Amino acid sequence: MSLSVLFVDDEPNVLDGLRRSLRGFRREWDMRFAPGGAAALAILGEAQADVVVSDMRMPGMNGDELLAEVRRRHPQTVRIVLTGECAREAMTRVTTLAHRVLTKPCDPDELRSAIQQAFALQGLLLGPHLGAVVGRLQSVPSQPELYTRILSALEDPNHSLDDLGQICARDIGVSAKLIQLANSALFGNGKPVTRASEAVFRIGVDLTKALVLADGILTKFDPRSILPFSIDCVWPHSRAVGVLAARIARLEANGAGWLNLIPAAGLLHDIGRLILASTEPESYVTALRQAQSERVPVTDAERHVFGATHAEIGAYLLGLWGVPSPIVEAVAWHHNPAPGESPGERFGLVTAIHAAAALLGPNDGGGPDMDYVTRLGLADRLPLWTDLAGALNSESAL
Repeated sequence: MSLSVLFVDDEPNVLDGLRRSLRGFRREWDMRFAPGGAAALAILGEAQADVVVSDMRMPGMNGDELLAEVRRRHPQTVRIVLTGECAREAMTRVTTLAHRVLTKPCDPDELRSAIQQAFALQGLLLGPHLGAVVGRLQSVPSQPELYTRILSALEDPNHSLDDLGQICARDIGVSAKLIQLANSALFGNGKPVTRASEAVFRIGVDLTKALVLADGILTKFDPRSILPFSIDCVWPHSRAVGVLAARIARLEANGAGWLNLIPAAGLLHDIGRLILASTEPESYVTALRQAQSERVPVTDAERHVFGATHAEIGAYLLGLWGVPSPIVEAVAWHHNPAPGESPGERFGLVTAIHAAAALLGPNDGGGPDMDYVTRLGLADRLPLWTDLAGALNSESAL
């Protein structure tokens, strides 16, 4: 399948440079070029694109105006922005509208990598409808209590960066957005940020405040709209998965270099549930009720209703946002590390998150994948993991 990419820039020399640097992909990509926002929308009106790569500052229709229209008219299209702007206002705008942010001048290899990753991630979704679900997403809903605490902390001049980071880290949606921005090209290509607390230190309190308070970034969630789903259950479950995964990993792979990724992978592993609950509430309620009435795993009901599970949808969004690949993989496969799908055949981050999520939420995905665990030669370790899960549940009950 050929990937359709639309490049938008008001400078002819920039478009010519893109044509030359990407010439080697002419057989793989259907590339089109537009000299501005209005021309880009006209081209998209004739034939949709899988990816739009747009400059930020353009006369007539600015890049943010174009991306807002692309999101409204073609939500399934991946949006990548090229910008030389680093002003706070510009950062918050592009973070709201773009899946990826690259700085100008952009290294051709980095641009190719971002486009190819977007194309590869589309394979996680089975139809254009779900691509549109993710594409329409502007914010991930927050718990009402945390919403209030974060806003209070942002307005309190006595709150330290560490305090603010710890509070933000308790909210899945805010954490995801902060990690997205901190890992963008706007803040260089240093060590990947995997925690909200680290992201706050990298981008600073002023930008954190601007980002969180930007229109649509932080939204309250009406818990009555998607019963029997409860957002209040997502945070403690996600935190518990991170804690249990870390304990299992220390037992099986103590000292591994990926252990520091476990808290973020645990926190974000169910972000797809929030996406479905906020963008498709009626359909998600249908899936949850089907799971209850038919006594099947939630993932089976999700696949029946949506054609994909919350794990795949969450991984798709995080991948577009540039979250480190090991975390994206753990989110994608935390319910289904099946042969030919899981990226690894040894104990790793995917295994730890899968085991923890399955032991703490057996109704979500049907319990641990015994074929997978046996294939890794770890079936005899499962009782030990189960004991760890029981101990964690006992601690939580105290």
